[in-house]
Amino acid sequence: MIANWIPRVALLGGVVLSAVQELPAQAVLRPLAGDSVLPIGTVKGERANRIVIRGATILSGRGTPNSPRAMPPEGPVDVVIEGNTIVDMVLMDPVNLAGAGRNFQRPTGDRIIDATGMFLMPGLVEMHAHLPRNGGDLGAQALEYSYRLYLGHGVTTIRDAGTGAGLKTMTEQRRLSGVNQIVAPRLVLCQRWPLPLREWDEGNTPEKARVMVRSFKEQGADCVKVSKSPGHYPDVLEAIAAEAKTLGMFVMVDLKVSETDAVVASNAGVRSIEHWYGVPDAALMGTQSFPADYNYWDELDRFRWAGRLWQEADQYPERLSKVIDLMIANGTNWNVTFVPYEKNRDVARGVTQPWRETLVHPVMVEAGPDSTVHGSYHREWKTSDEIAWKRNFQIWMRWALEFHRRGGMLTAGSDEGEVGGIQMIRELELLQEAGIHPIDVIKVATTNAAHVLGWDRHCGVRVGCVADLAVVNGNPIDNFKVLYGRGYGFAGIVPRDERPRHGGVTWTIKDGVVYDAQALLREAEWYVAQEKRRVERMASNGEK
Repeated sequence: MIANWIPRVALLGGVVLSAVQELPAQAVLRPLAGDSVLPIGTVKGERANRIVIRGATILSGRGTPNSPRAMPPEGPVDVVIEGNTIVDMVLMDPVNLAGAGRNFQRPTGDRIIDATGMFLMPGLVEMHAHLPRNGGDLGAQALEYSYRLYLGHGVTTIRDAGTGAGLKTMTEQRRLSGVNQIVAPRLVLCQRWPLPLREWDEGNTPEKARVMVRSFKEQGADCVKVSKSPGHYPDVLEAIAAEAKTLGMFVMVDLKVSETDAVVASNAGVRSIEHWYGVPDAALMGTQSFPADYNYWDELDRFRWAGRLWQEADQYPERLSKVIDLMIANGTNWNVTFVPYEKNRDVARGVTQPWRETLVHPVMVEAGPDSTVHGSYHREWKTSDEIAWKRNFQIWMRWALEFHRRGGMLTAGSDEGEVGGIQMIRELELLQEAGIHPIDVIKVATTNAAHVLGWDRHCGVRVGCVADLAVVNGNPIDNFKVLYGRGYGFAGIVPRDERPRHGGVTWTIKDGVVYDAQALLREAEWYVAQEKRRVERMASNGEK
């Protein structure tokens, strides 16, 4: 974008009044010059009647139906977008140009994106987020900050698995995003079960469960996310899934250690199984070998022993094989979410990631073990725990790869919200570590997810598909690190002051609206800097 085309956006109560602007005809879009931080609201999306992305190498995200096989890169190609839809793809390679004839004219449009040397792929779909609320620990514009981290990393859709902002706020956010009145990805909202979270007499019978699902629908939920609760009672889960299906909703489950395993959940008709709980459990010949003093609600116990579960289940490969075959036969999505558990195999890496310098909120940077905060259990973590989790990952990844190879519907999610865009890229790297080809990883993280969401027109880079896209400065198939924003994928490889010129998503296109992805991340950096000062002031005043 050219600087004088980008007026600052007016804000009212934290809501962007206008997020899209019209530019002069035949404008060539260029990223906003400079490297300094930008106040939230500086960057606006670009909407045009006709946009041409020139000279890109295409990663379509598409593949053979009912198969894990994805399509390799193709290019250079000019991609034409009208409104929110891809309407043409013009081959620009030497062979096709030689046969084009004298009258061939390269497509033109109201806006031109020069993607020479870049890769064009579908926008990423974050399938497990927990978006923050404005006014909480992450400050007055926590949601706006989070949206920018996602869009800045090419994420165009978020499936929220239980937000801190509440359905009333988020349904309005979903509406505003849907009509591009705020700078935000598409939002799919799953209400967490039960509600209230700590009152287990709510929704604890099939009859109560059906009533609660109907109330979620009335409040605007797209889906139901069942976590540790009476929703894990097999008869209750079956009622939840049946009622949700009747209402045009779906169910995702985080099975934890519960009465319901992956076999029970899949047969009950849930759409998605999150993480991995329930899959190895279903293969055990009895109960996991917990110590006598184990307590599930002590998270140190929970996650320490979770790191030994796959090793026990892997003693019964024929039983594990039957579990994943059943999930595949039932069409159950497995959203593996490797990334939230990675810290367990290397705590030091988890607390020293380079992007914590400028892109991560100070409250999260300074957070340490806290028994009152979910996931903050590393008050005592030993070499033996890290080794157990490294072995756990190896086995978990092997079975996730097997699920994928057999045609299972695998998707990608970070189980984040606050730093989800960054962690979503890390999830892609971990899927590759599991043995999935990077070309297939792109399909897993884009069109596979759209299929699970039931979105037929979010079908990748193809004529007739919705223009949710990412233009990448580099080849992600060769190196997923090029997707990290602000050059953080090159930390330790190039000098610090050169990093922002390397890699990154240059343009994120959502619903045909074009965003300067790196400028959005500069807005996130501005917010982090403001919040550091706020947190420091509070600390000096003795406030919490």
